[in-house]
Amino acid sequence: METKSEDPSEMKEVELSSDAVLSCASRCADLDELRNEDNLEQSEKELLISLHTDTDAPEVGSPVKVSLFQDENSDLMNTEQKPIITSMAEPTATTTEDVKSIELKETTGVSDVDIAAGEGTEDILDVTRTNHQEACENVLRQQQVQYQEQLEQLKAALIQKDSMITLYKRENTILEKEKQAFRKEKDLANKEKESAVIKFAMKEKLLLDAKKEKEMVEKQLLEARREIKNCTTRFHALQEERSRVTYLMDEKCNEIRKYQRESEKHKSDYGHLESRLKYQMNKLNMETEAKLALEKKLEEERNAPHKLEEKAYEKLKIEFEAQTILLKHEIERKGEQLDKLIKDTQIQKEHIKNLQEQLAKEIQEKNQLSERFVALQEEHNDIQNSYSEEMLSSAKLRGQLEELQILQTQNALKEEKINTLNRELKEILQKVHDNEHDLKQLHEREKELLAINKEMSESIVALQNQICLLKSETQGIAAENELLKREQSQYDEKYLRLESQLKSEQNQKNEERLLLAKHLSEKTKLYEVAKLKLDNVLGDFEATKHKHGTVIKELQREIQKCKKSLEQSEHHHKSCQCNGYHQEEAEHLAEVEVVESRRPHSRQSSSASAVSSSRRGSQSSESDTVMGNRDIEFKDPTKTPSKKHLVERILRLQQASARQAEKIDFLENHTLSLVAELQKKSKVVQYYMLRDQTGALTSSKSDQNKSELVKYGNGVMSAIYNGIKGADSKSMTLELSLEINKKLQAVLEDTLLKNITLKENLDVLGLEVDNLTRKLRQTAAKDV
Repeated sequence: METKSEDPSEMKEVELSSDAVLSCASRCADLDELRNEDNLEQSEKELLISLHTDTDAPEVGSPVKVSLFQDENSDLMNTEQKPIITSMAEPTATTTEDVKSIELKETTGVSDVDIAAGEGTEDILDVTRTNHQEACENVLRQQQVQYQEQLEQLKAALIQKDSMITLYKRENTILEKEKQAFRKEKDLANKEKESAVIKFAMKEKLLLDAKKEKEMVEKQLLEARREIKNCTTRFHALQEERSRVTYLMDEKCNEIRKYQRESEKHKSDYGHLESRLKYQMNKLNMETEAKLALEKKLEEERNAPHKLEEKAYEKLKIEFEAQTILLKHEIERKGEQLDKLIKDTQIQKEHIKNLQEQLAKEIQEKNQLSERFVALQEEHNDIQNSYSEEMLSSAKLRGQLEELQILQTQNALKEEKINTLNRELKEILQKVHDNEHDLKQLHEREKELLAINKEMSESIVALQNQICLLKSETQGIAAENELLKREQSQYDEKYLRLESQLKSEQNQKNEERLLLAKHLSEKTKLYEVAKLKLDNVLGDFEATKHKHGTVIKELQREIQKCKKSLEQSEHHHKSCQCNGYHQEEAEHLAEVEVVESRRPHSRQSSSASAVSSSRRGSQSSESDTVMGNRDIEFKDPTKTPSKKHLVERILRLQQASARQAEKIDFLENHTLSLVAELQKKSKVVQYYMLRDQTGALTSSKSDQNKSELVKYGNGVMSAIYNGIKGADSKSMTLELSLEINKKLQAVLEDTLLKNITLKENLDVLGLEVDNLTRKLRQTAAKDV
């Protein structure tokens, strides 16, 4: 009975499964029924066999294992351990109740059972006890494995969250950099847009100016055509009209050929421009400007011959008025020649019409070129629009590329995690095999496991607490993440505010920078002026210093010489006084010659201090006075000069020589600069000299002859035709006509030379204007 009293206490400590307890209860009921019958031994044997066979069944189909298997497959983040604990607690309660019922049955029905039957029940209880202990150990180990897996999964989740936070931070930094880059691109695009608008406005202005100039030229052409018609109607009957018209037509033909060559050149240039437009769109502005410059040149060259024609017409009018007087006497002789001239004039009219048609064709070609230019401008604008669209598409593609790179990094991280999880799985499987090996050893350590069970229960509670803490930490991390998102939104708002403030500050600083630049420019100008003054003062100072040094050295030498001469004079006394004075004068003259020989050295020192011409004038007057004093002093050799007088005299002579050297250097430099300027401006001088009348370049004899001829009449031709006063015969002779022809030829030669020189000067001026315009454009481009 003592053994029976000890058994319930041990059964309370052991935790049995529900299936094992139910099976035991059913078998005990069968035993009671069988005890009332006669065949107890056979029934006991059958029960023993059935108990030995069924003790291993709870390990296979226990509800605890099923729940644990389901928990392994479910998410560890969402699992709760409370139902597992309840499942653990329920079998203990059921086992205690079943054990009490078995004891009651044993107390009531054991008296009829034999001792052998009592020993069999004890063996059954021992077997059941060992089976339940093994089941409990399995359950505890499975729970340990589950808790370890849950901890590892929680750690992995925390690591994932940390990595995600770092990724979010990196994405934020990347997005901020992209934001800054897009803003910079936006600013650059705005600047380019503004510059393009300004350039377009400038080009439109140039086009309008060119159209206005074209209209003016067309008006001038119409006026010139009217004048040509009037001139042709006036001079039909004149003999030299043919030669003049032929000469003018030759000139016009040459001009037309020049214009044709230039138009061909323009066509070739235009073809080159069309070929280069595909490859060099950036150089379109420069080429359009060159084209406008060429059109201006063409217009100027078209205006130039009209002006020359007007001057020639004025001169020819004067000549024709003189010739009309001569040709009155020859009208009868040359009537036959008039018909031929009329025919020739008709031919020339037809030629003029052809030239007018050619001009109209050239004007049409020019209009076509302008239309092509407008079409090319439109194509250029379309290409620019397409280029901007392509830039936008490329920016989108770049963003997609960066997103793909981020996804690739995320995939790499996930693959690394998968590899780590696979490794951990292998390690867990190895641990499972080790645990199975340890289970065999644990059957021997049953008593130690009871203490371990208590410790494990305590550790389970601690683990549950840790799990709760981890859950609270995860909730805190989620809250922190939300706070971080809110702070990020606040930082974005602050960033936008700071950007607006930055823009305003930049505008203010730009204004301040402009003001500072103005102040700096003013200060730099003042600094340059002060620097020039300082350089001048320093030059004067150095020159005077050098002069004083040379003067002091020469004075010291002269003082030594004077001392020597005085010592010699003291020895000779009064008898040799006159001879000593003459010797001192000779020595003084030798010293003056030495000073004059050193004059180039003084020139070099004085060239740096040659600043103002007024100072030189005063110096020259002083040098004249010094020379006058020297002459006065040398006139009276009877007087004996003192030391101070000699020193002053030497100083004056040196100053005078230095001033004269400065004068000479200044004049040499001035002449060289004037010669260089004349050489530079020789073409301009030639132009202005040829611009004057021929009479300005002739000798004085021609002026005298003109004054004598004026006495006879209003002009040269009237004096020749009318003859000298008192002459009886006023008829024309061969000698008079030959003289008139010679003079007219001379006038024509002069005019031709003038025209040639004028053309050359115009070409030179055109080249200089082109160079200046290019330089201005280059400077404007650099400023932009």
